[in-house]
Formats: sequence, C-alpha cells, structure tokens
Amino acid sequence: MKRSLQFVAPILLASLCAAAQVPVSAKADAHNGRVDSAFGALGNARSADAEFLRCGLYSSIEDRDHAIQACEAATTAAPNNSTYELALARVYGDKADHSGAFTGMRMVGKIRGAFERAVQLDGSNVEALSDLGQFYVEAPGIVGGGTDKAKELATKLQPLSAARAHRLNAMIARKNHDDATAETEYKAALAAGHTPEAWVDLARYYRDRKQYDAAENAARSAIQIDKEHGPDTLDAAKLLLQLHRGVPIAQAGLRGYLATPQEHVAAYAQAHVLLGDSLKESGDTDGAQKEYAAALALAHNYEPARKAAGK
Repeated sequence: MKRSLQFVAPILLASLCAAAQVPVSAKADAHNGRVDSAFGALGNARSADAEFLRCGLYSSIEDRDHAIQACEAATTAAPNNSTYELALARVYGDKADHSGAFTGMRMVGKIRGAFERAVQLDGSNVEALSDLGQFYVEAPGIVGGGTDKAKELATKLQPLSAARAHRLNAMIARKNHDDATAETEYKAALAAGHTPEAWVDLARYYRDRKQYDAAENAARSAIQIDKEHGPDTLDAAKLLLQLHRGVPIAQAGLRGYLATPQEHVAAYAQAHVLLGDSLKESGDTDGAQKEYAAALALAHNYEPARKAAGK
C-alpha cells in the first residue's frame, strides 16, 4: 500500500471528536503541533477519544508501533466507530509500508479487515470507501485485492463524492496500464472538486510518469489554492522537495503550514525537519539547525529531528 502514509494524514490528522474525557488543552496543543504538551495534558486519560488523539499524535511523529497500540485501544473502547476503524487501518498500512516484505504481507489481513469494518460500520464514510477501494486496487488477489471490488466501491462513491469516485477510477485504470484513462479520471476528479487534494493526486500521477514539469505545476497549484494551508500543502511541498523543483514555493508552503493552527493533529515536527533539510541542502546550515531545534521543542523524541540535529 504505497500511499498509506499519505492516507494517514486525512483521518488521523482529521478533526477530533469533542469529549469531556479529552482536555481542551490537549486538543489545542495537538492542533498546534505541540506533541509533548498534548501528551502531558492527556495524562492517564483512557477514553476512546483520548486514545484516538494519542494515535494521531504518535502518527504525527512517525512512532508507528505506539500509534497502532493507541488506535487498537480506541477501537476496543468504541467498537462501532467507523472513523476509529479507518484510523487503525491506516496506521497498520503505514507500518506495513515501513517494514520488510515479510512483515508487510503478514499485516495485510489486519489492514483489509480494518478497512472493511470501517465501511461496514458506516457505508456513507467517503474516506473509508475510498481507502478500501485503493486497497483493493493495490493488493494482490490472493490477499483479497481485485479491481472488480474496487469498481463496485467507485459506483457507491459516485453519489457521495464524484471527485473520490473519479480518483478511484483513475487508480483502477493505472492498475490496468491504461494511462490515458487514468489521466482523464484524475482531471475529472479535479474538475469535480477543484481541491488541493486533487492537485496533489495529479502531481503524483505525473511524477510517477516522469512528467516532471507537469508534476511541479500541479504541486504548485495545490499550494496556491490551499487557503487553509493544511495537510495538502504539506504533501505538495514534500513532493516538490523530492523532485528538487520549485524549492522556494515548497519552503513558503511549509512556512504557511507551520504558521496556521490546524483543524487536526498538526504534523509540525515533520514540517520543521523537511524545511530544515531543504535549508541545509541550499547551504543555510544555521537556518536548518533552527528548524531541527524547533521540531525537538515540539516533540523531543522525534527521531528524524534528533538525527538531523546530531542528538
């Protein structure tokens, strides 16, 4: 599931349920990327909402094992919550993506099961339908994948989100090596919603096709139209930096993201490290160290920041 990490952001870093068991200060800290402070404010709270917030916090600093533990606790405490099941599927997928082939294959059943339960619990959950469809596209038939299953979900998505239906159809076309149809569907998804997310999807498509000018332009568009400076800006900036193109735009996007309180668990520690690495590559060593220090001030155990800072 090559896009599982990208899929973590929209739900684990999505708006959190208000609950008396979750201190307001913990949610405020999470929305501002203050991971250490948020954990401290949560204390020993063990409600489903508290565990879900922990899951998002751990995911924001790429602590996958603890994220899984927290999401499993959330789904145990609230077994009928589709959002929590979807979050669990995504952290399973993220873990599989960052493990060896053997561990990844061993986790496929858990990933599929959690995605399918999320849809069973709420058949109108667009995120769950979309993610399950992507799983079916990417997974081999021997572990429950198949484009026929994905096509059924695309049909279900159509009245709920035309953009997501087109997006899934694009993935199906790519699986079938029909790049012309895939591009048409990605553009249809953009026309249906004109969202930063759709621009990021199109940018990734062009990157994979080695159409780097088009990929850069699409990523730039994602940043330019994302007035909320949210996770799509972070994804687009990351893509530009990977391509070594549009670096000033990417850096400005990261700064915009960092300057904007989020409606989700903000991945500010990640953003600071990305910005620091970019500054270091351009020769600004002092600026890079300041970014790494800022990341550690938010999350002292964030390993990429510790390594970058030489801790």
